[in-house]
Amino acid sequence: MTLGDRYSRAFPVIAVVLAVLAGVHAVSALPVGVFYDDAFYVILGKSLAGGSGFRYLNLPGAPAATHYPPGYPALLAVLWRAMPQFPENIALFKLVNAFLLGPVALCAFLFARRRLDMTPPIACCVAVSSTVTIPALLLSSNLLSETLFLALLLPLLIIAERECERGGLARSVLLGVAVGLLCLVRTHAVVLIPTIAGVYLMNRRAREAAVSTVVAMLVYLPWLIWVQRHGAELPLPLRGGYGSYAAWFVEGLQTGGVGFLVGTVWQNLVTTVAIVARSFSIVDHPAFAAAAVMSALLLCAAGCAVFARRARVTLLFIALYMLLLVIWPFSPLRFVWGVWSLVMSLLAAGALYFIHASGVSNVQRVWRLAGQTATALVILGTLSFNVRGYRNAWWEDVGHSIGPRIQLQLQWVAARTRPDDVLASEDEGAVYLYTGRRAVPVTTFTATQYLGTRSSAENTHAMSQIMFALHPNYVIARAPLTRNAAAMLAATNPPLLVLVDTVPGGLVYRLRGEQRP
Repeated sequence: MTLGDRYSRAFPVIAVVLAVLAGVHAVSALPVGVFYDDAFYVILGKSLAGGSGFRYLNLPGAPAATHYPPGYPALLAVLWRAMPQFPENIALFKLVNAFLLGPVALCAFLFARRRLDMTPPIACCVAVSSTVTIPALLLSSNLLSETLFLALLLPLLIIAERECERGGLARSVLLGVAVGLLCLVRTHAVVLIPTIAGVYLMNRRAREAAVSTVVAMLVYLPWLIWVQRHGAELPLPLRGGYGSYAAWFVEGLQTGGVGFLVGTVWQNLVTTVAIVARSFSIVDHPAFAAAAVMSALLLCAAGCAVFARRARVTLLFIALYMLLLVIWPFSPLRFVWGVWSLVMSLLAAGALYFIHASGVSNVQRVWRLAGQTATALVILGTLSFNVRGYRNAWWEDVGHSIGPRIQLQLQWVAARTRPDDVLASEDEGAVYLYTGRRAVPVTTFTATQYLGTRSSAENTHAMSQIMFALHPNYVIARAPLTRNAAAMLAATNPPLLVLVDTVPGGLVYRLRGEQRP
């Protein structure tokens, strides 16, 4: 082995080590529940580990879970069995998430090196920018499924790029199995099914396209059957937040119509532009934000041209993933940052396109200069954003803002309620995990809420639906809309809720009697 070979082989090791060190550095002692979903991944992991099946243990009757796919909870269940003491095992869960950044960095390096033909130093930079930066640390330091998803997605894309070129029915079967399993980690992976079929068809391999599609759907089908069979177990007011993604989205379309879809697309595009501006702006100023967005778009456009030649599976996946992102009525932040490695690979490919561009005409020179300027702005913006992020530990911002709220509720619940009480709370997952009390949400969750807050009357009606369907003993009202709705229910004649206590920043109500609508 020559010195040059050893030098080249050091770069993926450097990327992996830096990724893991950064992930471990970002691990905190903040409670689960600050992202809401993280508490439910842990609840479902606990349910699987304890032999209860895939169930919402926090809800009365522990109905079957039909919202979150089982892949990430299954990983937590394995870890729970290895260390069953809660909340001490949360540290183990978070450390595993941190170590998952290692495979992400390695696969990001291999993708850049093998598919995009980048030099080892450049591929290392891509891998580091994919994992040692704020987007990756925000997700890996919380118990969310994105890091596991990315650790499985990247090697699958590398394999899919190769196999869609080679062909072969046996390989298409294995590819279909892998895609179906990945859909069980994050539902957004379903766009890989038409992605791989589409690239097979581009390569005139219709049999492989059909086989990979059918196999992927067969692997994914048991989960779809589970969702269909058990969806009705949930009380009607809970089906938006706890039930099927598809049913929730369809209900939004039926209620809001075309205006709802158009409004969602516009809102998500605006939010995505803001995410790009924040991630690549050198300073927090509108002019620099605009420059960052235009620079990123220019590099992405050039990167798409490179991917179209070298990584068609990945390019089509990104396109379909972004299409799903813009029509989905939910903030796109987690979805954009959840595939940050692909974003950085696309930008890097675009940057190298401009750096290596040739041509002597004035138009070509201007084009090259624009691309190289955009490259410099994106690099400087990335460095600035992450230096500020590390200095202020931005991955802990959500936890520091919501964690104290959760802790104060937990103290009141532990001290003032009985083990068999049912509570309604904005943080019902955390309430169940840390106190053992069954807990339900304080309101319903619909897709149309994404485009605007409910009126006071609508919010009050939504809370009353929870009260009548689930009969919680206590309601903890903290957010202004929740407090307003609870106050209105306490002002009815006869009152549905009775004010009994306070918690710092909130009020505690008791459900009066056994009211019926």
